[in-house]
Amino acid sequence: MKMSNSYLNKVAVTAIALLSLNNLAFAQDNDACTVASLRGTYGTKIHAELLGVLTGTAPNQTLHRFAVAGVIDGIALQTFDGNGAGTQKDFVMLNGTRLPGAPADFETDETLSYTVNSDCTGELVVNIGNGKRTITTKLIVLDHGNQLYSVTSAQHVATGPSAADGTSCAGGCDLAIQTSTVSLRVDGERGRER
Repeated sequence: MKMSNSYLNKVAVTAIALLSLNNLAFAQDNDACTVASLRGTYGTKIHAELLGVLTGTAPNQTLHRFAVAGVIDGIALQTFDGNGAGTQKDFVMLNGTRLPGAPADFETDETLSYTVNSDCTGELVVNIGNGKRTITTKLIVLDHGNQLYSVTSAQHVATGPSAADGTSCAGGCDLAIQTSTVSLRVDGERGRER
């Protein structure tokens, strides 16, 4: 039985289309994120507003505002090990001055722990001063791990200022902080080489 050129062309086009779809699926699978997507050193820009003291249990906390919100700007170098841990050093200003109790230079007693989901979302916890302050952020990993954006979801401090209504933070509390950060990889092929 002789096959027509039209039939063979259709079979060839179908085979090529199936191979293309298979390659597309393979490429998408390779774009999935893992904890190893964050490896190396990232320069981070921080901008935040410190709003007040939170009482209650998340997500049903009550905000007790400070008399004046604090404006925070800072920079950080975050180093991720690709296994869910890392270190950070930062320099942060609050309303034009250093944070109370912070060193004059970069603060270096900071550790990181993080998770990354296959959809490139995740969570980062920054532990500062052996538990004196803990910052938890939600993050997204972009550009195959070369960039990340994050927003603070919680900040716990061992001691802090009282709210305008007198709500105390003397024995530790959660602070309401509206923070966004942008982090760019600064080592490897897109930045300085180690």
